[in-house]
Amino acid sequence: MYKVGEYNQLEVKKETDFGVYLDGGGDTEILLPKRYVPNGTRPGDELTVFLYHDSENRLIATTDKPKGVVGISFPSKR
Repeated sequence: MYKVGEYNQLEVKKETDFGVYLDGGGDTEILLPKRYVPNGTRPGDELTVFLYHDSENRLIATTDKPKGVVGISFPSKR
């Protein structure tokens, strides 16, 4: 099971021309766009990703550091 707004450890299920799909449990597959896929990633690998909804409410994964994470405080920059 995955959690939106948090880091998740998910298995790569399949590769496509535009990224890889991660196993979200059940029938759920979550896209990790190509620009965020680490070199050498193959189906069966596990990746630590952050999950969020895009502007069209689709569930998306990223390996970029988010600006905020549920339950984690980041130090403020002054």
